[in-house]
Amino acid sequence: MIPTAQALRSAGHDVLFGALPPVDLLRPAGLPAVEVGDGSTLMDAFRQEFDGPVPYVDEGQPREERMRIAVRGFVRHGRTAVPGLLRLAEAWRPDILVHDAFHAGAPLVAAALGIPTVVHNFGVTSGPAPAGLMAAELADDYRAHGVTAPADRTVLDVVPASLGGDGTGWRVRYVPFNGAGVVPADLAGGRGGERRRVAVTLGTVLTEMDGVRSIVRLIEHAAAVDAEFLLAIGGADLAPLGTLPPNVRPLPWVPLAQLLEASDAIIHHGGSGTMMTAASVGTPQLILPQGADHFENAAVAEASGFALRATADAVDGDLLDTLLNDDGLRKAAVALRAEIEALPSPAALVPDFEALAAAR
Repeated sequence: MIPTAQALRSAGHDVLFGALPPVDLLRPAGLPAVEVGDGSTLMDAFRQEFDGPVPYVDEGQPREERMRIAVRGFVRHGRTAVPGLLRLAEAWRPDILVHDAFHAGAPLVAAALGIPTVVHNFGVTSGPAPAGLMAAELADDYRAHGVTAPADRTVLDVVPASLGGDGTGWRVRYVPFNGAGVVPADLAGGRGGERRRVAVTLGTVLTEMDGVRSIVRLIEHAAAVDAEFLLAIGGADLAPLGTLPPNVRPLPWVPLAQLLEASDAIIHHGGSGTMMTAASVGTPQLILPQGADHFENAAVAEASGFALRATADAVDGDLLDTLLNDDGLRKAAVALRAEIEALPSPAALVPDFEALAAAR
């Protein structure tokens, strides 16, 4: 959502985030934020809802069950935002309320105050589907605020039509925002070095849930591959990986888009942000899905030809060789990058936001 907010701010509009913790994640964006909620994080809400470990990593879990689990946790967290977000909106009086697809409280507040709403999707998943499920869970809360359901909304997709999304509203070019970080000098020159590079990342959630278990076999086979593996998993405990091969290089948090500009391929878990960041820079992918929306993302990516898909225990030298050398995979990744770049930039959507506000 940051590139959309920055585009609106650059066009002269006021932008304010009503954010659930941890609000500090917004600091690198340079945009104002007001904390709402009761101080708990999304992870806190999931642990409270399930009274212990969150059922996140499960390769055999049906999609409907994964969605049910997500809805329960996000509803619990989103409900805590309603009082603070309502007070903030009444005081600040926004012309439009933009919220992400899994924010359970924002649609209620927008309906209660009659504010036009934009559902900001984050990947291939359709936003109104989870929004509808969450609204059903909050039916009593809606009635308590004098409304029965979310009002009409405009959906903003950040993927090209070939990858899905909702398809009923606007589409915008995916512009990565990967926070702040220092790019190592030797990785700032792009691709084409003496040795090919493979980025490896597990995003920001999976390591907290499952550590680095899903890449143990990968690291075992990396030693036999003529490439440098850039292990970008932040402060995760690497002990389960044992002694790292000489061609495996741990990195601190590095802005992912810039890391991938210097990488010939990426291996990751299948999170939307990671997949779309790699897609936006034309990097071939190997996806090892673990939970959440990973499986839907991996299925779309594999069908589109820009990614390989495997289970964590199926990674071997042949698969890594295909990732680095398959010409069809690389051409599909480059073609998808061109498709993304052909979409309107966030700046180009500013007049649409202005028209929506004016229509109110």
